[in-house]
Amino acid sequence: MAVGPGSVAQRAARIIAVAPVGRAAPAVVRHLHSVLEDTFGREVIDAPGLPLALRAYRPARGQWLATDLLDALAPTRAARCERILGVAEVDLFVPDLNFVFGVADAALGAALFSLARLVAPRDPQRTLRRAATEAVHELGHTYGLGHCKDPRCAMWFSNTLAETDRKGARLCARDAAALRRATALNDAD
Repeated sequence: MAVGPGSVAQRAARIIAVAPVGRAAPAVVRHLHSVLEDTFGREVIDAPGLPLALRAYRPARGQWLATDLLDALAPTRAARCERILGVAEVDLFVPDLNFVFGVADAALGAALFSLARLVAPRDPQRTLRRAATEAVHELGHTYGLGHCKDPRCAMWFSNTLAETDRKGARLCARDAAALRRATALNDAD
């Protein structure tokens, strides 16, 4: 079926769903809406939460395998949604790394990040900024953006909270242009 500019089918494809995975602070999830709408030019909606996939838990590490949680999240993306972002509050890892703030898969149109290492107990605004930064970073990967060499770009690979705080939630000019091209291609489909 051909989808013309502004058609109902095309508008529906311009949606990013945000879903709690396990427990996720509702205030953080709400905060992400405006940041993601501004960055990606998409409508952002709440998706139903889903429980933590117990198969992802690794007791020996006391952590959750991020890719297993992402694999559980991806099939919950409604057909009307272009992307889904999961927000968790558990410590994540992938093989060969001690931890990750998040993970994404462009082919699945799914991303996941965790607040577990992002919370600043005495500074709720910093927690919100960190959450927005990691949400933009992981969703950026789903639109084909790689890691950036600019340490102030949201797509910089951050290994520490200091790096996350430094980079912030904004894309550099190069990645912003790449995102515009990627979303324009999605809009043309």
